Amino acid sequence: MTNAPMTAPDTSATQQALAREWLAVRIIVIGGFLVALAAGLWFGMIYPNYILPREQREFVVNRVKHLLDEEAQVCTLTLNAAKNFGIVPQYGQLATSRLALTNVKGRFVCMAQTKVAKYLMAVDLQCRNLDSPRCISLYNVSQADGTVLYQRQR
Repeated sequence: MTNAPMTAPDTSATQQALAREWLAVRIIVIGGFLVALAAGLWFGMIYPNYILPREQREFVVNRVKHLLDEEAQVCTLTLNAAKNFGIVPQYGQLATSRLALTNVKGRFVCMAQTKVAKYLMAVDLQCRNLDSPRCISLYNVSQADGTVLYQRQR
């Protein structure tokens, strides 16, 4: 009986194991390269088109700030008009500087408050020049419970 070398079966099993490892390495390297390429394309070419350029973002932010300032100015003018008519006490303050829309074009509602009462003040905008007090016309002032304190006559 001759003894056959035991290295042949061991070599075949080792070669198969090495082949599987090299296949795994190739998959990881090629897959990683594809992921890196896809990320580079996404963040380099596709994604920037979704983000507004800096100038556009700054314009939008400035425009929103300007509109919020105009809302606050309209509400402040409305509160001053209600105070001048003696409807809202002189110590009344704006509850919010945001305008509420109504069903009537050009008519908006602002809210004022004191420690004991809340007031809803409807105002009609007569022009776009908010520097002029004549640009607004007080339409209605009511308390939060619905009691009408002032209603402009036609």
